[in-house]
Amino acid sequence: MIDAISFNDKTLRYLDQRYLPLREEYVSTRDHQEAIEAIKTLAVRGAPLIGVAAAYTVILGINSFKGTKAEFPEFFGTLITDVEASRPTAVNLFFATARLKKVYDDHYEADTIETLFAKMLAAARKIHDDEIANCDAMSRHGVELIKADLADILKTRKLNVLTHCNTGTLATGGSGTALGVIKLAWQEGLIERVISAESRPLLQGLRLTAWELEQEKIPFISISDSSSAFLMQRGMIDFGIVGADRIAANGDTANKIGTCAHAISAWHHNIPFYIAAPVSTIDITLSDGTQIPIEERNADELRTIFGTQVATPTTPVLNYAFDVTPGKYLRGIITDKKAVVGNYVTELKLLVE
Repeated sequence: MIDAISFNDKTLRYLDQRYLPLREEYVSTRDHQEAIEAIKTLAVRGAPLIGVAAAYTVILGINSFKGTKAEFPEFFGTLITDVEASRPTAVNLFFATARLKKVYDDHYEADTIETLFAKMLAAARKIHDDEIANCDAMSRHGVELIKADLADILKTRKLNVLTHCNTGTLATGGSGTALGVIKLAWQEGLIERVISAESRPLLQGLRLTAWELEQEKIPFISISDSSSAFLMQRGMIDFGIVGADRIAANGDTANKIGTCAHAISAWHHNIPFYIAAPVSTIDITLSDGTQIPIEERNADELRTIFGTQVATPTTPVLNYAFDVTPGKYLRGIITDKKAVVGNYVTELKLLVE
């Protein structure tokens, strides 16, 4: 059983994903600044898991508070600002901090500082528990949609599925979003093989998804990101499914860079391409994907591979961490509440109300 993140005895414990699959290294910390750095550096990553980690990071911060109740509001405001600055694209982070801010707003005046802290810890744990339950519900909705959409193929053979980046336990703490759907589909005998795109530049598909699939003993093959269109052309991919870091009101979806190319190729080849993400990933305040903030990361992530220089230090680099796939290229958006197909503007709004 993969233990991606846990919180006990005022200590956050997480699996440092930067070292996988070559070694498993767990880190335990009571320092909220160290936890913020873990989110920034992708030691902890994946939109739902970032939300869980953000919630626990806030708890680490308030556990370190030594002042009076009157001094706490200023401390808490700074703490929230620091946590929210760690990763700008994954809306789950802001969902988590909003939940904790609501506890503060609702209970600060009436409660003692100890009681307030206890309620905030309970809220953080619920965020974690909810993500685990969301993965299970999402997997079921996803499998039912796949069975319906690909029923004709399933009459004669099992399916080959493309996925990108990592969306399993390492990204969620539960069974996963897109990878959770794949795992359940495998258990139900629907999947022949998973095709995992490498996900440059940090290789989350090659390193993390491959590692999880090996743990689950699910047949897979890893490919370069640029191979998917050719495999679709040759009939080697039946559908694609990925996660999301933010979904706009019209279904436009931000996910790991490279996703949009896969989706457009699938659309061209008449292959269903799905998003699987919890409702907490939907940002109904953004009308379309042009409004999603896209993180640009350090150029050395592209110029080096595991510390080995592959380009000169002066090579100009544009290193966007995410791209935005227009909703028109998606067959469906699978959430923990239901699978939405078609009118995203109306249906996504209903999900978050």
